[in-house]
Amino acid sequence: MDFRPRIRVCNGFSLIELLVTISILAVLLGIGLPSLVTFINNNQITTQANDLVYSFHMARSEAIKRGAQTRVAAVNGNWSNGWHIQADTNNDGDYLDAADILLQWEPLTGGSSLAAVATNAPSNSVISFNSRGSVVPGNASFVLTLTPADCDNIASRIISVQPTGRPDVARGDCS
Repeated sequence: MDFRPRIRVCNGFSLIELLVTISILAVLLGIGLPSLVTFINNNQITTQANDLVYSFHMARSEAIKRGAQTRVAAVNGNWSNGWHIQADTNNDGDYLDAADILLQWEPLTGGSSLAAVATNAPSNSVISFNSRGSVVPGNASFVLTLTPADCDNIASRIISVQPTGRPDVARGDCS
């Protein structure tokens, strides 16, 4: 009897093993990829809404801290182009100087759009806060609608700013 161990040489996968592995991978990708894309797009629209809410909180905080009016303004009058927080840092009565911009956000990405509707306010592209953190004028309110590019699968976000100055976010439909 020969008690030497036999050494089996493996040269790779067989064609059947490779085809089974590729077919399983294709099924998993077919199921998981669409939901992954929806997940990423949903997170993107949520992040954009959170950035806008953060900017309102920051503008209110700066207005209270400085004891002077601070505002969030749309870039070139269009919220989709981005927005910035402004304060009259040099007390010249305007917000035109480069030093008056405290923070700035870039334009929206991913095909999202942002539109504002103002009630009892002189403009829907500027939201001002006084030294007490309230909206100027005191009876103004704003509703901003953040609409994603893929509105069939992802809900829009509705950001409202009441006269008290506090922002609120809710999900909306795209109709």
